[in-house]
Amino acid sequence: MDSYFDSAIEYNRSNPISLARTSSQAQTVQNEKNWEWSYLVRKCRNLELEDSYDLYMRRLRVGYLSLFIFIHVAVTVIHTLLLLTTPEIKYVYVDMVAYMCSGLVIWVVLGVNFRSELVSKHGWVVYATSWLAVCVMVLMDIGLNVYHATSHNDILNPIYDAYTLYAIYMFMPVPYLLQPFVLGSAVTFCYIINYSFVITAKDDNQMHSILNEAIYLSCVNLLGIFFRLMRDIALRTTFLDRRQYVEENLLLRYARDQERSLLLSILPAQIADRLQEDVKNRIERSKQQHQQQSQVDLRRSADSQTLKRWRQPDHGTLFIEPHEDVTVLYADVVNYTHLTTTLDVKKLVEALHDLFVRFDIASEEYNVLRIKFLGDCYYCVAGLANPNADHAKCCVDLGLRMIKDIRDVREKRHLNIDMRIGVHSGDVLSGVIGAAKWQFDIWSKDVDIANRLEATGATGRVHVSQKTLSLLDGEYFFEDGTEKAREDPVLQKHGIRTFLIKSLRL
Repeated sequence: MDSYFDSAIEYNRSNPISLARTSSQAQTVQNEKNWEWSYLVRKCRNLELEDSYDLYMRRLRVGYLSLFIFIHVAVTVIHTLLLLTTPEIKYVYVDMVAYMCSGLVIWVVLGVNFRSELVSKHGWVVYATSWLAVCVMVLMDIGLNVYHATSHNDILNPIYDAYTLYAIYMFMPVPYLLQPFVLGSAVTFCYIINYSFVITAKDDNQMHSILNEAIYLSCVNLLGIFFRLMRDIALRTTFLDRRQYVEENLLLRYARDQERSLLLSILPAQIADRLQEDVKNRIERSKQQHQQQSQVDLRRSADSQTLKRWRQPDHGTLFIEPHEDVTVLYADVVNYTHLTTTLDVKKLVEALHDLFVRFDIASEEYNVLRIKFLGDCYYCVAGLANPNADHAKCCVDLGLRMIKDIRDVREKRHLNIDMRIGVHSGDVLSGVIGAAKWQFDIWSKDVDIANRLEATGATGRVHVSQKTLSLLDGEYFFEDGTEKAREDPVLQKHGIRTFLIKSLRL
């Protein structure tokens, strides 16, 4: 048995043409199945779209009805004008009045279907108005025929038999196939009776004439049913295709929104826009270069290179932007190194996750952009993505909130941890460097100063520079910075005086 399956697999591998032919035949069968009426109806029901399709068809039937009313009014007017050209004008007035009155009644009766609220609330209105309009047309046509027969005028054959049947199947708002067929059969029966007792009553070959008329009207009914069936197939296919298009369009928009949200969670909007535009341009250039390859071998070798090149920016392209008047915050978990040697790795990661989630929530609340994590270090910047005059205050408030959050985590998880925070205001460069894995970062001497303020700060305190303190407008109590900061060579080099924030003035 195994050798049989192995042979079959080997045969399929060695006969790709056979596989392609089988796939093509399966696709052909599926395409043919897509045009089967029963399959389309079952598909709409399985997708729970039948009610939506009925609403869609109701709107289309109103359009068909508008066209029929216009056609019927035009036919009535033209027929009435033609009656005026007959030699015996005295017999024409009854016909003219009958045609005009019936046309007015039909217009009024069918006009009820344009009231969508009434039709949606009372479904029987569609059937009642359709039957009533058809009855008026049939009674007018047969009634005039009977009138001329009893008045001993030249007997006029009914001229609206096929017209009425076509109107039922093409324009009347009755849905599906059964109701139009019943209505068409009733109209056919009435006209056959009229032929039997009025038209062919004095003919020698009466049965032959009646049989011809019955076959003719039956064929018209069959054509009407075929038209209804094909129209329903076409409309259901269009409806399902449009629904699939709308669904795919919504899914694409959702995916793009998700992609955009993910990108903005990593990069500021201005950098993200430039990167997206650059990637789009590189993909287009790669496609053009690939299309210009004329030899098959060159194409094959270019496939892998194309996939690699579109991700790599040009060496001369830099996504760097300068920002003035921002505030940088560095935060470091105190006693983290000791925890890595004494605490289970899973518990340590869970604690960091809990802590950094709290920090991210607080960052959004205070309008501060988190740059990234560096192990147990969390650093962010205010006034970069969205210029903010209170950027220094936002970072100080965030620092105080971080201290509160880490103490909550310490009590919750029974861990000996605390925070050391440094805040400094100045100018930075922000952007993305690298080719394969993009990473947003900031650079400047002021970033280094903020880092040194954190390293030389006090546990459980926010350590700020004099420049940052001058931007706080005296809203906080403070005291002189640490001795360690006064002895730090980097801070001494730049002449940085430091302070420890005690609390917010109330």
